[in-house]
Amino acid sequence: MIDVTKLSEEERSVVLARRAYYREWKRKNADKVKDTTTRFFKKHAEKLTAEKENKKPSE
Repeated sequence: MIDVTKLSEEERSVVLARRAYYREWKRKNADKVKDTTTRFFKKHAEKLTAEKENKKPSE
């Protein structure tokens, strides 16, 4: 996240406007956000499982 205290007034207003826009978009599209988050963590879990299975010591 960008530290807005170190930005000029113009840059700060741009960053804050962008944050406000995305915050509103996420509120209006909660179902899309939830689906995307679920997909991400499902893929992440599958990747971790695959890595765990590949790293088992050979007997």
